[in-house]
This record gives sequence, structure tokens and C-alpha cells, in this order.
Amino acid sequence: MSKPTVLHIGEPIKYNHEFYKNEFTKRFNVVRSEETSRKAFIQALNENKYGNFSAIFRPHFQTGGEMGQWDEELISLLPPSVHIFASAGAGFNWADVDILGQRGIWYANGAGASDEAVSDTGLYMILSVFRNFTRSQLAARTCDPAQFEATHRLIATISKNPRGHVLGIVGLGNISKKLAYKARTALGMKIHYYDVIRAPPEVEEELEATFHETPHDLFAVADCVTLHTPLNKHTQDLIGVEALATMKDGVRIINTARGPVVNEAALIEALRSGKVAAAGLDVHYYEPQVSKELAAMENVTLTTHIGGGAIDTRVNFELNAMKNILAVVGEKGELIGTPLTPVNSHAFKHAS
Repeated sequence: MSKPTVLHIGEPIKYNHEFYKNEFTKRFNVVRSEETSRKAFIQALNENKYGNFSAIFRPHFQTGGEMGQWDEELISLLPPSVHIFASAGAGFNWADVDILGQRGIWYANGAGASDEAVSDTGLYMILSVFRNFTRSQLAARTCDPAQFEATHRLIATISKNPRGHVLGIVGLGNISKKLAYKARTALGMKIHYYDVIRAPPEVEEELEATFHETPHDLFAVADCVTLHTPLNKHTQDLIGVEALATMKDGVRIINTARGPVVNEAALIEALRSGKVAAAGLDVHYYEPQVSKELAAMENVTLTTHIGGGAIDTRVNFELNAMKNILAVVGEKGELIGTPLTPVNSHAFKHAS
């Protein structure tokens, strides 16, 4: 009996070779896409080049995007045999996961694999925006004794310890729960949060977290706002002029989610006016282009979307994508279960 086919997009696996050989390829015939453009990929699907494959496997989120956005145009061309799109990466804004779900196709991301790394990045950002580490680093790198002395004197007059301040979390998921724990236990911060779904009482008790009914209620009390939401039509430009107006004067803002969650122009103006004391951005509105205005500000910490950038994350992204496919596709290519990290459960179940 022939094995079900998995369409592999992007680079070959790099880390979990034994699992790939002993578990994954024992059940599946893995075929790699050869197309290097959207046009060529669409042609391949129209010609049924890869046959009735059962899953799409993207083990590395930085490759395998040659076909562009997974929208109605692409998804409509998939054979009815496809049951799951399993991808590395915590984000999923490159695919319309609702359309996939409506077609009876699971979308599973790398949730959990990057929790430790991204929450550590958030912790670094908290320290940086309270203690003005970026300003100090920039001065030290000038190798100018006068700059060194001036910044040494200044920092002590404008910096604060995070302890006792309110960390306002927007989106209480796995990453931000870890960040909340670290910020509370290591830095002594008070944890407040907003989420569309309130956490169970035992979670709030464990984190000593206070829930707010609306984002604006949270913004009114937060000394530092940290963002942990997916990017969609509801969250794009979530932090704009209106939201900033509801925040405390001198608030600090951290974004390790997706760049367009923060309206860049509004943030720049708020930083210039002093409404926002400092910002820490791992993600950017026009990524990979970084705002020149933000880059020129000494009170803004900027990184290159490396929140999850640890080798541990990459190993687990790759492994989890394989495990998700194994959980969903049976030996005959049939649907046998649900993925470990489903993203589109609502749309999938509604279509079933």
C-alpha cells in the first residue's frame, strides 16, 4: 500500500533527522515543492503536479513562502485530500486560516516552541525601557569619554526600577503567561491584563493577575503596556492615537507580537511629545524596513524580530510541525484527529 503524500515547502529539515527518518517518513511520502514563484506554484497545483497530497509541511518559517499569501486563490486550488497545513512559526498572518478551516483543512502553527525565547525577549525589553539601556549602549559605543560621562549622569535621573510598577498585558496567551510569571517573580511587577477571553480563576491566582474588561481600562492603569496579540483586522493599528490618549503620561510600550499592531506614526508622535517615555520593538510596521524616526530615538529599543530567535525554538518548530501532521493524517491519508496546536478550530468545526 502506498503511503500518503506530504507536500514539503521550503528548505529541508535541519535538526530532527532521527524523528524524520524513524517516524515521519515511515508513514508519509514526502515530496518537496520545486516552484520558486507564486505563478509557478499555481501552475503546479492546476496541473496536479503533486497529486492528491494529504498535508502541507513548512518546517522553517523563513523559507517556503515563495508562493506568497495563502488566500482564496491558492487555497481553492488545493486537492480535497488535504487535511492540514502544519507550519513553523507562532504567527500565521501569511495564511487565511479561516478559509482553510472552511475547506476542512486544519492550520497548525508552532505554538509553544517559542514561548521561552519570546518571553525572555519581553523581559529584556521591560528592563531596557525602564532603565534606558539602549541610550546607555549608544553612548558607550561612541567611545567618547564626554558622552560616557554625560549619559552616566543622565541615566540615574530618568530611569526607574520595574519593581512595583503595573505591567499591562494585551493578550494572555502562553508567551505572555510566561512573561507575567517572570516579570512578577524576578522584577516584582504587578500583573494586569486584557484578553477577549478571561483566564480561568486558577490562572489569575497563579499569576496574581488582575483582569480588565476593555483594553482602555487596562491602559489607564498600566505603567508599561506589552502586546501579545495575533495580527488580524481587529488588531491592526490597535495602538493608535485613541488608545495612546487613554494611557498614563510617561507610559512604556513593548511590542513582540506583530509590527502593524502599533500605528507607527502615532507612536512616533507620542514619543516626541513625551506621552510615551520609551518603547521596545522587536517587530516593525513595514518589516524588514525599520522606521528611521524610531531608529534615531535613544529611548527606543529596536531588535530584528528575534523574539523567538533561539536554536531551541527552531528545533521545536520543525519537530512540532511533523507531530501535528502525524496527529491528523492516518496511514491511508484519512483524517484521524486534531493537531496539537490548532489555530483555526472555530472555522474548522463550524464547517464540519
